[in-house]
Amino acid sequence: MCWTRVVAITGCDSGLGWALAARLAREGLVTVAGMFNGTDTEASHALKSLCAHPEKLDVTNPESVAKFYDYVKCLLESNPKYKLYALVNNAGVMTIADYEVQPPEIFEKTINVNLLGPMRMVSAFLPELRKTASQGLNPRIINVASHCGLQPLPGFGPYSASKSGLLAWTRSLRLEHYGTGLSAVAFIPGTKLITNGKVEVGGFVGASNLIANQKSQENIILSHLTDEQKVIYEKKIITLNNYLSPSSQKPRFDAVKDETIIEAFMKAALCDNPKLQYKVESWRYKFYYTLFKIPFPEIIHLWLIKKFLRFPN
Repeated sequence: MCWTRVVAITGCDSGLGWALAARLAREGLVTVAGMFNGTDTEASHALKSLCAHPEKLDVTNPESVAKFYDYVKCLLESNPKYKLYALVNNAGVMTIADYEVQPPEIFEKTINVNLLGPMRMVSAFLPELRKTASQGLNPRIINVASHCGLQPLPGFGPYSASKSGLLAWTRSLRLEHYGTGLSAVAFIPGTKLITNGKVEVGGFVGASNLIANQKSQENIILSHLTDEQKVIYEKKIITLNNYLSPSSQKPRFDAVKDETIIEAFMKAALCDNPKLQYKVESWRYKFYYTLFKIPFPEIIHLWLIKKFLRFPN
């Protein structure tokens, strides 16, 4: 019997999530797009025009996750030829700041969205994905990770921790379901950097909302500093956020145009036997991340990381 693939994907309000949902829909997959900002937005209407199914979703809220799953389940039950083919955990947040100055409301949200969010989604969708696997249809869980999960970086502590955890958990899921037909896959998109080190507007991070709240969080961070911490961190925080501000402007929902990233994702999505990891990286990323693996003295590693990040001192 012919069947139609259904994909549920989180974090589709803008950036990479919107671009991936749009591409999946164009490929003819029934795409249920999780929208944190709801379904009455320009991004949502644009996905509807592509025959996708935008649906409200907050991955940090168990009730919202359950309602999103119920929507997908209803779609499957109403269309006998529909089969749940993939769950894509894309929703993510990032704050760049030293760990000491990040108040709990920021670092807990990072873990809650980036790691616990995918876990909640998988807990809800796993039985249906196993059902698809039992029919020999090769479903998959795709977790959108990060190079920061491969190499922890200063200023990215909670974000690196969340993405490292996501990579480890993906590997564990893959081993747990080995031989069943259900795959767990990590997708690691890269970014582009221009010569002065700032994220290019056309690159992945600059075209997404990943650091759109960086500047707005400055006041939250500064308001939590003690007098002693102000002496150490205040100037550094303001300088870094001013440096990042061209990359933290909110772009259009459809600003991600990097076909290299989108095509790599589609390989992970459509390959009959997906591998554990799909990674997109420029020559610069390949060069530095190769060096990071070499057991240099720690002071050399720190020097390399500073050269890679190019943040102001």
